[in-house]
Amino acid sequence: MSETILRADAMLTPGGVVVDAELAFDADGRITYAGSVRPESIANLDLGGPHGAEGVSPAVHETGVPAHSGRVTHDLTGHVLMPGLVNGHTHSAMTLLRGVSDDEGFMPWLAAVQALEQHLTHDDVEVGLQLAMVEMIETGTVAFADMYHWDEPLIELVRAAGMRAMVALASFAPDAVGFPGVSPWNGAEATAQTEALAERYAGDPQIRVAYGPHAPYTCPPEFLRDITARALERGIPIHTHISESAAEVEQILERYGATPADHLDSLGLFDAEVLAAHCVHLTEGEIELFARTGTAVSHNPVSNLKLGNGIADLPAWQRAGLRISLGTDSVASNNTLDLFEEIKTGTILHRGAQQDAAIVRAADVLDIATRRGAEAIGFPETGALEAGRLADVIALDVTGSAATPLDLAAQPGALVSHLGFGATGADVRHVFIGGRHVYADGEHLTLDAPAIRERAAVARSRLLAL
Repeated sequence: MSETILRADAMLTPGGVVVDAELAFDADGRITYAGSVRPESIANLDLGGPHGAEGVSPAVHETGVPAHSGRVTHDLTGHVLMPGLVNGHTHSAMTLLRGVSDDEGFMPWLAAVQALEQHLTHDDVEVGLQLAMVEMIETGTVAFADMYHWDEPLIELVRAAGMRAMVALASFAPDAVGFPGVSPWNGAEATAQTEALAERYAGDPQIRVAYGPHAPYTCPPEFLRDITARALERGIPIHTHISESAAEVEQILERYGATPADHLDSLGLFDAEVLAAHCVHLTEGEIELFARTGTAVSHNPVSNLKLGNGIADLPAWQRAGLRISLGTDSVASNNTLDLFEEIKTGTILHRGAQQDAAIVRAADVLDIATRRGAEAIGFPETGALEAGRLADVIALDVTGSAATPLDLAAQPGALVSHLGFGATGADVRHVFIGGRHVYADGEHLTLDAPAIRERAAVARSRLLAL
């Protein structure tokens, strides 16, 4: 039976930190062992160089007989293993709009971004998505929840790259065309396409399809009510923005006499499975509503801060038992897709705001960025390194200055501190998704990164010249 073994200095597991760690997974990419190094695997270590190599010959004893046919072992000395990161909310194709309107507030920024989006082509969306996947993979993200234009060719790019994604087709109103240069689909057609794609990818381990009504301030009530009915009938989730800015809350209060989440609740939206992004200005009652209905939320601290939208009350969400993920939002409102930045910010932000260093722990935010995020966006078989789960795992180099001194043998718990406060996406050296090796020692194995960056630069130049 084919088996892949990763040996590293330490590993983050649900049971705590394991030093001198070993992770094994089978040909189906399912973890068969996660714990301390087993003596038999040391004896059978492959001779593939300091970091091992995918596809090297199995270890050979002095007799010349292979120890275990089909076994590949990666010796990751100087590295630590952890679950792959999960981005709970982004707009991946907007990598082409990185740095647009950097110093504007939310509504002016949104107007500037949407003006450029009217000129995007399908090729732009394709290369923007691929560039986002290059950045996500090389910074340790293995799965993401996305809202933008989606169709079968774009979804196939995700599958080819090896990533997992919950893809939501953005829509605004039945007759509104969201991305005229990309597709002629209006909101009604995007809804129909959502249902066709959901049927096409039903049961796919890499893809979930969702409705993507943009927000209560852009979508009329009858449109939201129709999507809710369809979601309940077909079991398709909904991904939307809620209470991202104070201006949005004021606008919805003026229009409908209720706060955004209460307004959506009156339409029955939370009877369906919902992933709500941002949620910066939820009331206490709305938090209780989300807890009662099992609504998942995405905390996007860097984007919320950059746009001046405020600070979502993560500690209150935790106390209420909400289903929480951690997201970057798009690089147009963040500038990077490095979730390690979100992990650190999402931990220390609330400590400073509430003047309490114990109110949010790094261990909790790491869990949100992995296991809990995977559950929130619909991939519950991933997100943790333990037997039975799928092998979505990343290896980080801990030989650099920012990881020194890190004596894991003496202080295993220091790994959580390092991952929460010291690690960055630049430390990621290997990425496996469902056991598939997609990134090895800085090299992408499923994406042509140089060609993608070149195409993206050309596309961005064209947009800026308009």
